[in-house]
Amino acid sequence: MSELIQDELMTLKARADLLGIQYHPSIGIEKLREKVAAAITGKATQEATPPVYATGEESESQRMSRIRDEQLALIRVRLTCMNPTKSEWQGELFTVGNSLVGSITKFIPFNADDGWHVPKILLYMLQERQCQVFVTTKTRNGVTMRKGKLIKEFAIEILPALTAEELQELGRRQAMAATAED
Repeated sequence: MSELIQDELMTLKARADLLGIQYHPSIGIEKLREKVAAAITGKATQEATPPVYATGEESESQRMSRIRDEQLALIRVRLTCMNPTKSEWQGELFTVGNSLVGSITKFIPFNADDGWHVPKILLYMLQERQCQVFVTTKTRNGVTMRKGKLIKEFAIEILPALTAEELQELGRRQAMAATAED
């Protein structure tokens, strides 16, 4: 790009900033010239794509962003571990992910009285987890034997969201704990 064009582009960007015009950092000089001229004359340029609410359709990136936000929404739960081999554990570190959300790792304590906030995608994984326990059974001819059985690994109680007062109290307790650590 020649120096003259580069100087004009920088001048147009400075004018656009003064006028409050939003533009992409790699906008071309012609497009920016049109936007600045339209703002100066008072004519708003029509966007090439109408807003989502006007058409009722959403673009692929908007759909992916909406789904990502839904999957990362926090749900308050109380988690009880039903796995006998983890009976003495205080909690567990869980990791879940996919191509849209990425990888999420959270520590969740078991039997937290006030509950614990977990992302929705992690809650779905916890609801599907199973573990194997062994039970003693008798066969038809009276012989006792151990047999494996799959059970749900966690009992999950979904708690209501915190109220504004509860959130203020939680914030106050966390602030007090932070000052006590300093």
